[in-house]
Amino acid sequence: MSSASEAICAAYRVLGLEPDSDYASVKSAFRAKVKAVHPDHVEATADTLSRLQILLKAHEILKVCAPRQLDLVLTPDEARVGGLRTVELDGRSAMMRVPPVTKTGAIVVPIGEPVWRVRILVRDPMADCGADEGPAERAAREEKARQLAEADARRQAEENAGLLSAFYERFVKSSPAARFARWVRKSAA
Repeated sequence: MSSASEAICAAYRVLGLEPDSDYASVKSAFRAKVKAVHPDHVEATADTLSRLQILLKAHEILKVCAPRQLDLVLTPDEARVGGLRTVELDGRSAMMRVPPVTKTGAIVVPIGEPVWRVRILVRDPMADCGADEGPAERAAREEKARQLAEADARRQAEENAGLLSAFYERFVKSSPAARFARWVRKSAA
């Protein structure tokens, strides 16, 4: 075992976690353990300060090395077929290959991003009906509703523009004399 992997395993042991725990659990374990030795919470002794330094070093190592996790929701058809997908990781895009016949709970590592783990969740939107809707599904549904509202507003604006252009052609563009002549002909009839 290399010294880097030994340091990572030791950092997990210091925080009392299983190796390969994701960064969210590292962060919560670090916060819980730091409260027990931080000078703001307990009396600062040489022992507590050395334990604090060990915790800080373990967190520093795992901040770089601990895997990050992301959930990706697929429809049953997408999970059955598999293929390449693009995911957002901390503001940048990454590609990943979803194997065919992927089941819920499968873990996939994006290409060139060894720190990230993408957990696949297979959900049928027609069967779920939003009962177990997560933030990603809710955001996608709200975005779709916004797009539909914008399309409807655009269609309405185009209809109004057609009425406005017809009004312009009939009343504004023609001269006052032509409008008067049209009025006289209409009232004489």
